[in-house]
Amino acid sequence: MKFYIVTPTYNSLNWLKRAIRSVADQVGEGVEVHHHVQDGCSTDGTPEWLENWQREQAGKPGYTFTYESNRDKGMYDALNHAWDKLPGDADVTAHLNSDEQYLPQALAQVGAEFAKKADMDMLTATFIVLNPDESYHCHYRPIKPTIWRSVNECMIRSSSCFHRASTMRRHGVRFDTAYRIISDRVFFLDILKTHPKVYAMPKLFTTTDAMTGTNLAWSLNLEKEEKYYRSKNSPIVLLIGWFFTRAVNLCRRLVNCFCEPPREVCIYRGDNLERTAEKVEKPTCRWRQIPQQNKS
Repeated sequence: MKFYIVTPTYNSLNWLKRAIRSVADQVGEGVEVHHHVQDGCSTDGTPEWLENWQREQAGKPGYTFTYESNRDKGMYDALNHAWDKLPGDADVTAHLNSDEQYLPQALAQVGAEFAKKADMDMLTATFIVLNPDESYHCHYRPIKPTIWRSVNECMIRSSSCFHRASTMRRHGVRFDTAYRIISDRVFFLDILKTHPKVYAMPKLFTTTDAMTGTNLAWSLNLEKEEKYYRSKNSPIVLLIGWFFTRAVNLCRRLVNCFCEPPREVCIYRGDNLERTAEKVEKPTCRWRQIPQQNKS
């Protein structure tokens, strides 16, 4: 199974190194990976580090690494550029941000599911939320997304969502760069409107996401985008969507009751070249508020 993983980045080298290593060590029996990083002309040494990494990894069996450092209009524009480079021989593609990591053997498990289910266009799995200090915060189970559930809430987390590459080529959906914060919601809603076959797999853990908070400007921009989004949709549609999303959290908690909780989190921390494991003492699916701070 050949994976094409895309990562947008801008001045986040400390996080990016860990994300890249978590992709590179997925290579193994039945798993080949092409990882492409789309950098927005970072000034923190990212282009130089990427050049060195590409050189060091050249010729590694089953692993291809490419990058491009060009100015863009933000993360979603960078992702569009990266997905426009989708190789013709890729079987599965996914988007991993620089502050996210794949868990050990994640792609092998995802590849096995795509191989077993020929009709599957998208797979959504469980991801683990980390505190700013990279300790366990909670885990987030997927439930099957629908158009109505997705009108007012993004039902799919990009880090734990995987697309069959042939389907991605066929529908050609890309991010709407008119949005800088909620484009994920619009993107997945547009995909759901093409009526893909989506499998939600709450027992499959694939990813970690380091939640380091947001600043006030981000919150204000979110409010503006929500207002713009609502102006483009019928009030009736939004109202119906609101009723469909009310039970989402309850559904996730019910699903969680029938799934094995995570026992440990094994990720790259700091500048470590190897993964380190931390036991999960009190697993929970409750996502609590994290104190705001700027992302590093």
